[in-house]
Amino acid sequence: MKRSVLTIAIALLLGSGSWSGTAYAKSDFYIRSQFSSGGFIGSHEILTSPKTGYHEARYCDRTFWVSSTTVLWTEEQSESGRTLLLEENVDDNREVICDNANEFATLDDIGLEPDEIDRLRDHGPPGSTRPSRLRIIRDAFKSFK
Repeated sequence: MKRSVLTIAIALLLGSGSWSGTAYAKSDFYIRSQFSSGGFIGSHEILTSPKTGYHEARYCDRTFWVSSTTVLWTEEQSESGRTLLLEENVDDNREVICDNANEFATLDDIGLEPDEIDRLRDHGPPGSTRPSRLRIIRDAFKSFK
């Protein structure tokens, strides 16, 4: 009996830190696209550590790892005149880290081969079957240089 009371007391003392309500916050980073009025369009998560298939990229003087699809998406959003924001999300709080799209990585910055960059810009990511409206408009004006 004394042994079980002692065991419970030790467990309560050692485990009391988890009952304090203190949680270690985990940050997530997103590139968010919005209309000039502030209305949400979409977002892509970017990573703070390497992952297979992702490329090292600089956003607003910070290093992240992103997919080529995310970089293509940011280029298209920027060309469309959308506002791009780099946000850090911690728990329920969002903080804008940077709102200067000129400091965002492009496909040319992430170490892809030129033919892969051309393929992505002309046809979209693998599996994409529907051309974007921007690509159609861009292609229509290519001869007006």
